[in-house]
Amino acid sequence: MTETDEDDEPLFRVRYVDDEATENKSGYWEQYNASKKSWFRLCDKCLEKVRKPSEPLCVFHLKKQKKSKRKAIPKIRNPKKKLKRLDTKTETKTKRRKLPLGTIPENKVEQMVNVQKAESLRIVISVSSSLNKYQITDVKEFVTKFHNASQSIEFTCQSQLDYMDDTTTHLITTDSGSFTTLLTKEIIQACVRHIFVSSINWIKTSLEQLSIADYFPYEILRDKNALKNSRGIKQCRFDQLPVFPSSYIISVECQKGVKQLKMNREELIELVELSGATLFTDYIQYKTLIILCNSKAEVASRKKQNDDNLCMINEKTIYYCKPEFLFDSIVRHEVQSKEMYSW
Repeated sequence: MTETDEDDEPLFRVRYVDDEATENKSGYWEQYNASKKSWFRLCDKCLEKVRKPSEPLCVFHLKKQKKSKRKAIPKIRNPKKKLKRLDTKTETKTKRRKLPLGTIPENKVEQMVNVQKAESLRIVISVSSSLNKYQITDVKEFVTKFHNASQSIEFTCQSQLDYMDDTTTHLITTDSGSFTTLLTKEIIQACVRHIFVSSINWIKTSLEQLSIADYFPYEILRDKNALKNSRGIKQCRFDQLPVFPSSYIISVECQKGVKQLKMNREELIELVELSGATLFTDYIQYKTLIILCNSKAEVASRKKQNDDNLCMINEKTIYYCKPEFLFDSIVRHEVQSKEMYSW
């Protein structure tokens, strides 16, 4: 081998192999490429070209080294951070449940109300006057059979089964087909109190299967005379808003109540107050007044009283309506047209 000027450099020892050479310099290897006339540092593990001149390993061994370092260093979890995340999730879930009904789709509202009702273990029952004596016997058997320490089932009033108040959770009524029922006093009272109205078929199914059936599939949707696409009775149950705004001023003239529904005047007044309307008194100022009258004779008598004050008649608007205006507005959960029920 002939010596050249390169032999004067003491740091390099060159070994020629097929026009390429490998040299040991400062503890690592370099490879010389004759075509490019440049040196490349080689991997300490496999003598392949390194990823960067400043790194001792090739791409393969560098990745392998990083992977082994990750396995060697254990991950220290912060339990406080985990608890904080769980608290955040719980808080978010709670906030979602507290959203106002107006901002949630109707089907979501219904699901939420159904869940809340299902979670309550106490069932307080009243019965509709439309039930016959055999159906009432079935309801009594249902209460006796399924009432226990873990499931409280009772009547609102044991001596008066059709009695209803704010503690009542279920009203049992007949099913006239397609989840409709006859309009009774108890149906109106249940709707104005947002009480669940169930078909008698829920009671029968529970007795047949010897366990309490899910009552939501047996919910009554509307009264028999309502439109087919209406579901006012069900709407009353999960929409807690009153049907009338307080600006509606209603006076009750029906001195003998409403005979066809076996409803006295005091019960009629209670419906007006629970429906959200304002019960008329002599001290209330109004522009529009709705007077509920049960007959033309009552209309004539009340008009005669109003004729004594001609100034009031000229300045005020008065509607003389049948009680059905109040009843239909409640069970359909929508204020009906006053003109349709005027005398």
